[in-house]
Amino acid sequence: MNNKKTVDKMTNEELLDNKKKMVTISLMLTILLIVLLAVGTYISVTKAFSALVAIPFALSPTVIISLKRIKDIKQELKTRNI
Repeated sequence: MNNKKTVDKMTNEELLDNKKKMVTISLMLTILLIVLLAVGTYISVTKAFSALVAIPFALSPTVIISLKRIKDIKQELKTRNI
């Protein structure tokens, strides 16, 4: 059921489009996770411990996977001299 194309089977336009989307999404997710960590830390310090602090750590592998995908796309673009 995995209908994602591998990077070597994508066209140049698809690669550039996917790279742009992945960079934007990764940046937004990273910023939101940092804000969520700050809010969770603030709530834990001012009131009591909150499980909200654990959520950014639980979602951080998503950012790591996205960054790996961006790296793969960049490498494929480099091999194609784009």
